[in-house]
Amino acid sequence: MIIERSAYTIELDSANGSLLAFTDKRSGKNMIHGGSAARPIFTLRLRDDAGQALDVTALQAASVTLEQASISADDGTQLRFKYTKLNNLDLDAVVEVDLPQDSNLTDWRISFDNRTSYLVEWVDFPDVVVPNDLVAAGGTARILWPAHEGVLIEDIGRRENTWLKYQETGYPSKGWDGTYPGPAPTQFMAYYDDDCGLYVGAHDARHHVKSIEFLPFDGGVRLQYRIFVEGAGQGSYRMNFNMVLGVFHGDWHQAAELYRRWFEQGSTPPRIADNPELPAWYRESPVVVTYPVRGVKDTGSMDPNEYFPYVNAIPHLERLSERFDSKVMALLMHWEGSAPWAPPYIWPPYGGEEGMRQFADELHARGHLLGLYASGIAWTQRSLLDPDYNREADFERLELEKVMCVSPEGELPYSLICNGVQRWGYDMCPSEPFVTETVLEEIRGVANSGCDYMQYFDQNLGGLSYLCYSKEHDHPPGPGRWQTEAMKTLFRKIRQEWKAMGKDIVLGCEAAAAEPFLGELPFNDLRFNIGLFTGEPVPVYQYVYHEYINNFMGNQNSSGQSIDLLKSPDNLLWRTAYSFVAGDMLTVVLGRGGAINWDWGTEWDYPAPDQQAIGTLIRNLNAWRIGAGKPYLATGRMLAPERLTGVSAQTIHMRDGSVLKQPSILTTKWQSSEGRVAQFLVNYTTEPQAYDWQQPYGGAIGALLAYKQPDGEGLELASQTERGMHRGTIEPLSCIMLAWTPPTQAAE
Repeated sequence: MIIERSAYTIELDSANGSLLAFTDKRSGKNMIHGGSAARPIFTLRLRDDAGQALDVTALQAASVTLEQASISADDGTQLRFKYTKLNNLDLDAVVEVDLPQDSNLTDWRISFDNRTSYLVEWVDFPDVVVPNDLVAAGGTARILWPAHEGVLIEDIGRRENTWLKYQETGYPSKGWDGTYPGPAPTQFMAYYDDDCGLYVGAHDARHHVKSIEFLPFDGGVRLQYRIFVEGAGQGSYRMNFNMVLGVFHGDWHQAAELYRRWFEQGSTPPRIADNPELPAWYRESPVVVTYPVRGVKDTGSMDPNEYFPYVNAIPHLERLSERFDSKVMALLMHWEGSAPWAPPYIWPPYGGEEGMRQFADELHARGHLLGLYASGIAWTQRSLLDPDYNREADFERLELEKVMCVSPEGELPYSLICNGVQRWGYDMCPSEPFVTETVLEEIRGVANSGCDYMQYFDQNLGGLSYLCYSKEHDHPPGPGRWQTEAMKTLFRKIRQEWKAMGKDIVLGCEAAAAEPFLGELPFNDLRFNIGLFTGEPVPVYQYVYHEYINNFMGNQNSSGQSIDLLKSPDNLLWRTAYSFVAGDMLTVVLGRGGAINWDWGTEWDYPAPDQQAIGTLIRNLNAWRIGAGKPYLATGRMLAPERLTGVSAQTIHMRDGSVLKQPSILTTKWQSSEGRVAQFLVNYTTEPQAYDWQQPYGGAIGALLAYKQPDGEGLELASQTERGMHRGTIEPLSCIMLAWTPPTQAAE
């Protein structure tokens, strides 16, 4: 069955509904890989009473009926495939496909009628396999994966040799994967090359839990969407949102624009510029300074270090503040009075409440801020960092196995998150009252500490809980949307508790807060560097959500595991510039003597980065966030940048022997709420860097100003070629801002 539209031609197997081809009309490229065998348009994962899995597919239907309804010449076509007796079970399904006449997007939905004794865990739909003509395979194609704030995949095998290699999403979870709303904070993917692209997105305003993954498959690359349906039992299930497939032209920015248009059609949190819930410091762009008070990294000795007592850090923080010309936020690790990373108990702080309160008071008296890390909703049986910490007796006495996440088989395995390294323990299920009560009790102490920010949900990546299959808890018997709602409820109770106490504390999590949590978790510990294990990071998250949320660069944990730090001495400068042009607040991690370290996890005895260079870069960049760049970088809307050419390349050497080529000038483009547009160009190297910048609209943009200083001084550019090309040079460790008013607005 071949159906033509103005932008594409789609081919489906009329016998079973499989997607055979999705061809871009402009380029003539089919973006569906054929493979060696037929592919089912859907797969259902069933679980029996013992939790054993059985997968059934569209290809196992006893009969397939195709109903084709032509709505009208203008509206397009709707296809309806009905599948009966899947795998000879009393289980039927229906797939509907809407093909609007003049749209480049198509809508896909599935429903099923389950009359069996099985529960349905997830629906894998629609089955999409694209060609493996990625860059590493000799082509020009890339895959955009939304995990870790956005990653471009050029080599399908890159992550398969790392701890991030593909595995099915389930319980226990390794944490860093494609789970939405979690470490994958948004819900679309894309495949594209120099000619065209295929957009695949879940336009799901109710935020069902999904596995959004990619993996090598039958000579191609599978773009996998699995929607967890809460262990749906007997009865009817109907997908209440559209899976959307369509063609586009351009790169990842154009794919992100398709998703952002849909996102902004629905209910969104307040924009930063209009959000009365945000404290004043949020708009003042403090530099985050993170460090432990015990030990020097995640593992090893947990003896108190030179930053304990807490006030010992004040001279270092004051020096950094002066160096950066900015207020700072001290964000502490290993401060918990229980044991480092030993949730759920954190209070009182190590050394007692008085010492922490004194530290907070002295920070505030100097205009600075206090932040604290904690480890989210997990249960620690015993700490591997502090042998004196053991809660096994409490676990037995309180019968806490009843409130923990369990596997599909009903078993209680240890969590995979930090277990065997920092602790042994389990994941707590957010549906259980004990979890809420314990969290609220712990945060009451935090509220009285003088804390301004609490990254409470470390290890609850993106803000989501881990999957739970319990049939005894107050939630459906499988993972799904209930997790999203349970976590939102917990976040709101924490904020309400603090507000009732008169405390204006900001709450956050590890990694970018996923889409449904934007309004509850407005400041978060980003981890774009995790994407280095799989591909090249790109700021997809900021493109879609930046007007609603600002985050900070994060502690960059594991950067030293992916990057050869000493072979690439500018890598910290590059990572800092990346965060800046992405619109994020900047972060440093301290080592010995107040020196800036490479990341959280690098030993203090390891040779440190160039202190003068990183200090200068942060001072220069942060001045833009609070100066002339503020309407763009703090509250603006990211746009696809104008083309930058003639830029030299920098080489980032990776631990696995590969290299990552990065331009010596990083750039992004933004629009302010007043409609002005600016493109930022950052030279993060220690040498001057030249560039050619192609003006938009053929150069017809009116007054084009080059701001070379963040205090707002600007001058009209004169160095232009006849083709609207501007050429310039940027001094080391600095930024320039090219600003203009689009022609339509200038005419108005």
